[in-house]
Amino acid sequence: MTREVAFEAIKLSMKNDKTTGLLFYGGEPLLEKELIYDIVAHTQKIKDDTGHNFYYKITTNGTLLDEEFLEFSKKINMSIGFSHDGPAQDDNRLLLNGDGSYDILKEKIPLLLKYQPYAIGMSVVDPSTVHKATDTIEFLFEKGFRYITMNLNYDPAAKWTRKHLDILEKEYNKMAEMYIQWTKREEKFYLSPFDMKILSHLKGTKYNEDRRLMNRSQPSVAPDGKIYSGSRYVDYPKFSIGDVFAGIDEEKRKFLEDKGAIPPEPCRECAIKTRCNYVYDSLNRHDTEVYTEIYPIQCAHEQLITPIADNVAAKLYREENTLFIHKHYNQMYSAVSLLEDMNL
Repeated sequence: MTREVAFEAIKLSMKNDKTTGLLFYGGEPLLEKELIYDIVAHTQKIKDDTGHNFYYKITTNGTLLDEEFLEFSKKINMSIGFSHDGPAQDDNRLLLNGDGSYDILKEKIPLLLKYQPYAIGMSVVDPSTVHKATDTIEFLFEKGFRYITMNLNYDPAAKWTRKHLDILEKEYNKMAEMYIQWTKREEKFYLSPFDMKILSHLKGTKYNEDRRLMNRSQPSVAPDGKIYSGSRYVDYPKFSIGDVFAGIDEEKRKFLEDKGAIPPEPCRECAIKTRCNYVYDSLNRHDTEVYTEIYPIQCAHEQLITPIADNVAAKLYREENTLFIHKHYNQMYSAVSLLEDMNL
C-alpha cells in the first residue's frame, strides 16, 4: 500500500466518527514497518491538529517482532494479536524455505509479553492439527497469554470429516475441564470458543445484532485503495464497496448488508440461530454473484461447541463461582480487573 492510499483511507474514516481504529493486517504487516511508523506519525499529527482520536491494532506472526517495534507499540498503546499454534506451529506455519517457525519464535513470546502483557494469542485449528487443539491452548496459557482465540480453518480446501469433528469434540471437552479449573483457581483469562458462546447466551438476540453493527464499521482497504465489506472479501470484485478516493458506495454497501441479513435457508428454523457466529455472516465469495451459504463445518462447529460451553457455564453458575459471575455479569469487570492488575 502506498502512503497516498493509506492517508486517503484515514481521511475517509474521519468523516462520520470522532474515533478511528486502524488494524494493520496482511500477509505479514511487519514487512512494512516504515509504512506503519509513517501512518501512525500522520495520525498523531491529525490528533494534535483536530482532536480526532486514533487507536491501533496489529495481527502478526511474530517473526519480525523486535524491541524497537514493541517499544513503539507500547508508546502508542497498540494492541497486538500474535498468531501461534503452539505444538502445531511447525505443521502448517512454515518459512519460505520450508523450515518450521517454532524455534525462531521462542524468544519472541516473552519479549512480546514483557511489553504487552495483554497481547492476544491467536491459534488456528486445521483438520491435520485438530488433535493438538487443547495442547495449543494450554501452551499459550502456560507461556503467559491470558487472551486466547481459537478459530477453525473454514476454507473449503480444508477437508473436515466426521472423524475430525469427533476429535474436536473430545478436545473441546478437555478444554472445558481446563476452563473450569482455571476459573476455580481464580485465573483471569479469555478463551474465545467458550466465552463467546457464553456471551451469546447472555445477550440473546442482541448478540448477532451487535456483531452486525460492529462488522458494518470495519471495512477493509486493499493495497490499491479499493474498499471491501470485510477482510476475507478483499480482491473479490462483487464485495467492493468503493475506494478511498471516491468514497463508499452506500447503495452497494446496503445491498450487501441486506443480503447478509437474510439467514441461509437451513438456518432459519435452527434452535441456536441467535447464537450462531455465521448465520448473519454467511455471504459467499464469488466473482459473478452474491449469495448466502453456511459451510457444513461452520454449522457442525456451532452445534458442537454451544452445549459444551453451556454445560461449563451452568456448572460454574450453579456453584456460584464468584469469579465466573463477576466476569460475565458485572459490566465493570474489565475496568476493575485492569485496576487490580495495576495494583490500584
